[in-house]
Amino acid sequence: MIKKYFLISIIFLCVLGCGHYSFYTRSNPHLKTVMIAEFDNDTEQYELPGLVSEYLTDAFIEDNRLDVQGDDADMDIRGTVRSYKRIVNAYDMQENPLEWKVTIVFQVEAKDMVRDEVIWQNNNLSHSALYGTGTAAEEEDGQGIELFSEEDAQKSIIYELCNVILSNTIEQW
Repeated sequence: MIKKYFLISIIFLCVLGCGHYSFYTRSNPHLKTVMIAEFDNDTEQYELPGLVSEYLTDAFIEDNRLDVQGDDADMDIRGTVRSYKRIVNAYDMQENPLEWKVTIVFQVEAKDMVRDEVIWQNNNLSHSALYGTGTAAEEEDGQGIELFSEEDAQKSIIYELCNVILSNTIEQW
């Protein structure tokens, strides 16, 4: 009889306590807006800072936890595209390049402007992607996408960067 009540109690607690789990908590309720400054650029890839700003703005809008604002925001995200490398990663039988690897290094800082403190910072955040014949990357839904061009690889890296920034600035709350 006691085992029966104990088992029912455990099931009841699991249903109530374990039924809903969320990574999102609001330990920084004073942060309601975010400003995304265009990244500085230490490379010759002049389009990258604009792409980072565009993708990051879209990511925060889609996330919908903070309103994106031009200035006077509660949180400020700034960064620099520090380096850009493209190297041949694979050759075919005739020693022609078959696949390339792009690596971009970023410096990123997210600052709580209300409390005047750094929320998260990484001065050497590196992401890489391969592109070329037959190179595939994973999308969110698990489906592979072909990265045929250097531009595709750049966009894939920036998408990864946005996920890291969101994860380290909002998910940590």
